[in-house]
Amino acid sequence: MLQSFTEIVAKNQNRQLPAAPGLSTAEGESRLRAGRRVLVIGAVAVVALVGALAVGTLPRLRQQQRLDAAATQAAAQPPRVTVVIARRMSSSAERILPGNALPLVEASLYPRATGYVSRRLVDIGDRVKPGQLLALISAPDIDDQLAQARSNLELSRANLKYAQANAHLAKISLARFQDLYKKDPGAVSQLELDQYGAKFDATTAQVASSVASIGVNESTVQRFTDLQSFEKITAPFAGVITARQVEIGDLATADSTARLLFRLMRTDTLRVFVNVPQAFATSVMVGEEAAVYRREEPHKLYPGKVTRTAQALDPSTRTLLTEVDVPNPKDELRPGMYLQVKFVFDRKLFPVMIPAAALAIRTQGPRVAVLDDQHGVQYRHVELGRDYGAEVQVVAGLKEGEQVVVNPGDDLPEGTIVEPVPLLTK
Repeated sequence: MLQSFTEIVAKNQNRQLPAAPGLSTAEGESRLRAGRRVLVIGAVAVVALVGALAVGTLPRLRQQQRLDAAATQAAAQPPRVTVVIARRMSSSAERILPGNALPLVEASLYPRATGYVSRRLVDIGDRVKPGQLLALISAPDIDDQLAQARSNLELSRANLKYAQANAHLAKISLARFQDLYKKDPGAVSQLELDQYGAKFDATTAQVASSVASIGVNESTVQRFTDLQSFEKITAPFAGVITARQVEIGDLATADSTARLLFRLMRTDTLRVFVNVPQAFATSVMVGEEAAVYRREEPHKLYPGKVTRTAQALDPSTRTLLTEVDVPNPKDELRPGMYLQVKFVFDRKLFPVMIPAAALAIRTQGPRVAVLDDQHGVQYRHVELGRDYGAEVQVVAGLKEGEQVVVNPGDDLPEGTIVEPVPLLTK
């Protein structure tokens, strides 16, 4: 068609148009050339339009043909489904639980003697040894009472010697008068004999009283000696001073309003307390190993050991309070830290694990889509165990190693032949 149109234009260019009446030959030729230009421009426009239509239409037709062919091929192939392999849980379960670190031993030191602080020898952060002097309390009234008690003790001891001497004299006198009475009853009256006997009994009782008085005074001396020893504030065990609330000249009172002087902690071993959930409460055994780490340094583990448990669950939280002792010789861990405790529990049962997305919940109960040897879909009813969120336990109805369809949906009927695609895991 394009060729015919070109031939027509060429014929028209070669044809001589008749001159219009009343026009000269030059004017007629001018008009003829103008008409030829119009025809040429129109022909060029038509050719460009036809070319543009051809360029835009042909690729679109080819793309449509390819899409139709791909759709036909896809319709002929089995549907692609994502599958996973059912696997059994490992024989051991690793659980990480939060724990609270406390010192192995902690003591708050209060004054037992009333007086003024005369010396303070330690401050916070200082390490002390057992029996090391921490502070001195000046209590002169206790010192004076101790001196008085010691004097009373010496007096009672002197009185004991005096009473013993009188008792000895009374005993001798009584023995002489008794011998004389036996030899000559008329030489000594019965009244005199009775008087010497009563005197001996009185002096003997005075000796016993003096002995008792010595015991009382010794107790008084010991009491004030103990009170005087309380003037020295000493460390009951080796540790570090974590609090100090006393200064030289402060009044220390030994009553219910007593102010804390020092707080001492032993930190070479820490006690980490963990609340173990009910599911693992029976698996925690005294003596088993555990690892402790900080969230800031998850790769730096500190070995520990379970030393004791509460042996009963807290009814409000259903957790078992467990203590893990962690050696801390370099003070890399501090009391009061929030730590992570890693336990490894041995499992007695090893159920099969599948993704939660593989479950198809129906009115008859949960079921899963399993592929047979020919990649045909078979639905099985399963019995579920614990739900871990992304995964669930299957305790019955599924075997290890079987292919399970993920997200089977409602448009995957029984017996459908599918093309399995393994699920990509991170």
